[in-house]
Amino acid sequence: MRVTLIRPPVYGTGFMGVQLVPFLGVVYVAAAARAAGHEVDVIDMCAEDIDRTECVDGRFVQYGMSFDRLRERLKPSDVIGFTCMFSQEWPFHRRLMAHVAGLAPESVIFAGGEHVTALPEFCLQDCPELDYCIVGEGERAVVALLNALARGESLDQVPSLVSRLPDNGGYSRTPRSPRICDVDKIARPAWDLVPLENYLSRGLNYHLARGRTIPVVATRGCPYQCTFCSNAGMWGRQWVERSAADLADEIEGYVVKYHAENFVFSDLTAVVSAGEMTAFCGELIRRDLKVTWQLPTLRTEALNKENLALMYKAGCRELDVAIESGSKRVLESVHKKNDPLRMARVVREAVSVGMNVSSNLVIGLPQEGWGDLWHTYGLLMSLAFHGMHEVNVFPFIPYPGSSLFYELLEQKKIKLDDAFFLSLFSYADLSRSVSWSRTFRPGVLGFMRIFLMASFYMVMLVSHPSRLLRLVVNARSGRATTKLEGVLKRIFKNMKASSRTKAGYAK
Repeated sequence: MRVTLIRPPVYGTGFMGVQLVPFLGVVYVAAAARAAGHEVDVIDMCAEDIDRTECVDGRFVQYGMSFDRLRERLKPSDVIGFTCMFSQEWPFHRRLMAHVAGLAPESVIFAGGEHVTALPEFCLQDCPELDYCIVGEGERAVVALLNALARGESLDQVPSLVSRLPDNGGYSRTPRSPRICDVDKIARPAWDLVPLENYLSRGLNYHLARGRTIPVVATRGCPYQCTFCSNAGMWGRQWVERSAADLADEIEGYVVKYHAENFVFSDLTAVVSAGEMTAFCGELIRRDLKVTWQLPTLRTEALNKENLALMYKAGCRELDVAIESGSKRVLESVHKKNDPLRMARVVREAVSVGMNVSSNLVIGLPQEGWGDLWHTYGLLMSLAFHGMHEVNVFPFIPYPGSSLFYELLEQKKIKLDDAFFLSLFSYADLSRSVSWSRTFRPGVLGFMRIFLMASFYMVMLVSHPSRLLRLVVNARSGRATTKLEGVLKRIFKNMKASSRTKAGYAK
């Protein structure tokens, strides 16, 4: 089968903009399809026109290839697949799928990713041009779909498939494919099918600018049950980890082939127990690769000063600690059972061994009250004083696929339409707030978000004056050695992009 897999452009609103980074999902699926004998083309609409921006629908900025360019780029294909990860971008992805269906009316069109997994029947209803949805982990299901289509077989045995019933307007679901447990045997990402150099030469990265950066995953899934997270629908509770040797082999291969210098782990929960992380650090030290790496959305139960020091020795330089709230009561209400004081201790220990440490906070969760918010404020000021480098404060949004989303949907507090999906952009837009809280109105949440971040950075910079000097110097030179400096750099860039007067959507 001739297969084209498309990573759509990315979209942002507000001056914070978006981070353009290599995307793992589509190249993992591409590798699996190619290994099964199919002819695969990947169109990464971000990478292939990486410096292009366009204002669409008045207030959104599209980053990447235009529709006109896609018309020229699309090759004849039997099957065309789309990755749809982020629900706020669904209205734009729907337009793209309709456009591609017009360009290739004989092609079968399918989509997968976290948004599609959360709402497959809705996606089929909302986008008539979409033929099939793949839910959950994609490699096995996509290969089974391609094989069945190539042989002209019934799709009843294709796992994880959602499709329309031909007669009554309903939908059918096949049983979910079992999770892949032997993750060392998964085909390595097909980076050769995308213009990876466009990312590498620009040092594009979710974290700090540390040179030529490639994302990797050490684990799949998450064993925890946070009700604001979409993991349960996408991956389930099964957490599987790669062997330290296999992961180090992949990293070493990228160092040799792409001259990679830095690696960002795209795991949901990279560390559950310390044993495999210790083994991985030992592999990197033994091979003397001299690379740096970062861990996002990190839980802290398995970490202490000893293994943090080992991670630093092996090249780990940044940690994103998922604190979410300083209120133990709020954390328990969303089934996140971390102890805020323990998390704060790990942050202090990580700073003491030399790491750049940031944290994510969520305000406006359904059970949060003023007392809980002030607990968060107190914890944040303590962390600022003790040297945590960065903080992101996000308003709670009921993300499709999460337990809280389905609760609000059942209570008819959510209407699935473009207005709802576009409202999810508020997580990254400081100028707009949407509240799902019983206590806080949107304006209050917006104010508290800015107040918490401003208070943190004021205390952190005053108590660590060398950082203030570095911020001023780097702001003038355009360098970015911290996330704050990177955000300021993107703000200036996106102010320029947003000032363009061109409206509408590129076709």
